[in-house]
Amino acid sequence: MTRPMREISIEGCEVLGRGGNGIVYKLDPETIVKVYFGKRNSMEKIDQNREVTKKAFVHGVPTTIAFDMVKVGENYGVVYEMINARSLAQEIAANPDRLDMYAGLIADTLSGLHHTEFEPGTLTDSRERCKADIQATYKAGFYTDAQVEHLYRIVDQIPYRNTFIHQDFHPGNLMMQNGEIVLIDVEDSGLGHPVLDLSSMYLVYVTAAKTNWKSTSMGITKEQFSRIWDIVIRKYFNTNDPKEIAEINRILEGYSMIKLIRGLATSPSVPGILRKPLSAAKKKTMFKVIDTLHPIPEL
Repeated sequence: MTRPMREISIEGCEVLGRGGNGIVYKLDPETIVKVYFGKRNSMEKIDQNREVTKKAFVHGVPTTIAFDMVKVGENYGVVYEMINARSLAQEIAANPDRLDMYAGLIADTLSGLHHTEFEPGTLTDSRERCKADIQATYKAGFYTDAQVEHLYRIVDQIPYRNTFIHQDFHPGNLMMQNGEIVLIDVEDSGLGHPVLDLSSMYLVYVTAAKTNWKSTSMGITKEQFSRIWDIVIRKYFNTNDPKEIAEINRILEGYSMIKLIRGLATSPSVPGILRKPLSAAKKKTMFKVIDTLHPIPEL
């Protein structure tokens, strides 16, 4: 007999972070809950996300322990272990004088994750998630058959690596616990080349930050995002060469446009009157550069 799902209330709970899939609340000093947006996440998908979190934890990825799935009003959530922690976004907002230190911690943590090996097949090949973005854009009517095949070839040229890729590594998904970063949102994680992670980050730290969207949702200014990104790139790639940094950013921006165009084409937050012109403009830009990109060198 199946045990009834536990129901909980988030009334009065502190918001720790927000993302595209849901909101994270602090239930008590030892647990948090991620409440998923109902229209975008089925029970099956949420339970699969919980399993991905468990696999990541077992392999040494600094993430929280996933407990049970719960009902929260009309939505569902997953309860995780968390002790005395708040998001890196909150830490930056409260301690702007420590910005450089936090940026260095982001770079170090990211590098460590990108050298954390899994058995091939343990998590999804991150190139498949990239192809899913392309397919979603195609289904929305924004790519031709030939353009889809062209982009698939580009993605297939990205070398496979059996190392961890988070794919949503922004300050709202990073918790500070005892001076170290702990991940709270790993459901989209997979295995693959760092370019797939870094290009997703580019969308937040550079593209979205310029629009003030992430600044509004996280309380981090676009100037702070710019400073963080500059430090992360310099430290991660161990370079201060302006030409090298510019080329790295050019490559990351190029790959990031695959996910950006998917968002413009499918996100309900994009006004309908702007969807086609914005998508068309970004698509034109992407296809001008897509064949000049190459994966970031092995690290």
